[in-house]
Amino acid sequence: MTLKRTLQYYEHQVIGYRDAEKNFHNISNRCSYADHSNEEEIEDVSGILQRTANILGLKFQEIQERFGEEFFKICFDENERVLRAVGSTLQDFFNGFDALLEHIRTSFGKQATLESSSFLCKELPEGTLMLHYFHPHQTVGFAMLGMIKAVGKRIYHLNVEVEQIENEKLCSDGSNPSNCSCLTFLIKECETTQITKDIPQGTSQVPADLRISINTFCRAFPFHLMFDSSMLVLQLGEGLRKQLRYDTHKVLKFEDCFEIVSPMINATFDRVLLRLSTPFVIRTKPEASGTENEDKENISFGIAYCFRGLIYCDHDKGYDSKPTDVMEIKGQMIHVPESSAVLFLGSPCVDKLDELMGRGLHLSDIPIHDATRDVILVGEQAKAQDGLKKRMDKLKATLERTHQALEEEKKKTVDLLYSIFPGDVAQQLWQGQQVQARKFDDVTMLFSDIVGFTAICAQCTPMQVISMLNELYTRFDHQCGFLDIYKVETIGDAYCVASGLHRKSLCHAKPIALMALKMMELSEEVLTPDGRPIQMRIGIHSGSVLAGVVGVRMPRYCLFGNNVTLASKFESGSHPRRINISPTTYHYY
Repeated sequence: MTLKRTLQYYEHQVIGYRDAEKNFHNISNRCSYADHSNEEEIEDVSGILQRTANILGLKFQEIQERFGEEFFKICFDENERVLRAVGSTLQDFFNGFDALLEHIRTSFGKQATLESSSFLCKELPEGTLMLHYFHPHQTVGFAMLGMIKAVGKRIYHLNVEVEQIENEKLCSDGSNPSNCSCLTFLIKECETTQITKDIPQGTSQVPADLRISINTFCRAFPFHLMFDSSMLVLQLGEGLRKQLRYDTHKVLKFEDCFEIVSPMINATFDRVLLRLSTPFVIRTKPEASGTENEDKENISFGIAYCFRGLIYCDHDKGYDSKPTDVMEIKGQMIHVPESSAVLFLGSPCVDKLDELMGRGLHLSDIPIHDATRDVILVGEQAKAQDGLKKRMDKLKATLERTHQALEEEKKKTVDLLYSIFPGDVAQQLWQGQQVQARKFDDVTMLFSDIVGFTAICAQCTPMQVISMLNELYTRFDHQCGFLDIYKVETIGDAYCVASGLHRKSLCHAKPIALMALKMMELSEEVLTPDGRPIQMRIGIHSGSVLAGVVGVRMPRYCLFGNNVTLASKFESGSHPRRINISPTTYHYY
């Protein structure tokens, strides 16, 4: 894409020259269909641009710079907002861009290696910038001349001269292995521009005006350290002193107390200086803090107490509050040329209060200006909200279970009401309404009793009688449900049912007659305790009745009227194993 746009820029210059135009379009077509590896790609791009320069009579460096400008233009069009925010000067741009690459590598879980591409831009005494591009991508390295000019022009409105110079093989860690590559460029200012930064006006340059004691500085930046060119630790912040159990009379070396986690370089002064634009993560070493000996003492102490059958728990300095072995600090390396030292300003890599306390630190050990304090507090707030949410979810689940149990009990209550009362009466009782007595004009009633029930009770135990009645009435109840007949009540051996009471029906006598026949049949299946079949006596009568709920405790749905009395008399006037039907019922049937 970049190569095609570069060729299109020069296309107008070959119009009218038939041979040149033909060759130019052959080159353009070739770049459109090129598909090569990285090494073949750069050779192909270089060859195409060289032939284009020959056709147009241009210098190869000029068209190479145009290629780089088009390359940057594509990147700039897609990421203008990010590129403009990288740095305030050209030097800060390339150093900040290196930090941006490091952030991208670590954010996506890719470990930085010594072979990772990186930039280092330094200011020379005469105001010229020197840019090192370590482990360059071949296509990007080929385009760097034009890209540097495009960066200065598009972002900082600077006209700069760029020169690629030869240099010894140099790696980003400061070593000079034979397999390492580096491109170096000199960036000079033009007369109309200025690259170097001016000293701010009104800022004091007298050290006596900027006095700050070491103790104040160590409190303001508790997780800082300074080391000299021999990697001797010159100064430690209060937070690191507490973590390392720092002894002021002891000489510490950086490698004895710390190790560099990121970037992956050896801990030397020169190599740190080459990666000043990269975020650093350092880790304390367990042997430096003396926690190994403390662990052994704590283990021995715990074993001794276990043998005594005791459980040791120090509420002030318990095992959980013991500092952990290591702590990671993320920050920035700053060169301090006036002291020939490097200052590391960092913050502990913790986001939970437990982690902070586990390292023997407190919130007061983190300065107010450090965002780590806010991160920990926000984490604790989120933890509290999460705990509240869990408690609310648990309470919600309890309420749901209680509601479900309540619904089940409600259903049992409703089912019980519907089994005792007619549907409309049960509904009124459930809703707490007053049930009014009603008159029913067309009702057929059945009364029955067991022949010789008094003699049977005299010869049997109460449990045998109850068992016999339960077996008999269970069969009758099942038949009531099958024929859709309303069971009025049972009193001793008397069993009373009715039709046309709970549901209006024009043929209410027929289901009662069928029920009487079925009761005779079912009674023979149930035996008395002495082994004889039960004999029933049944009476049936039809007519109008009054019905209503009587009582508050254990209410009953009772029938009243002369016809109820007549139905009972037809039953008492019947014979064993006979069904006595009134003329009225016979007429309905």
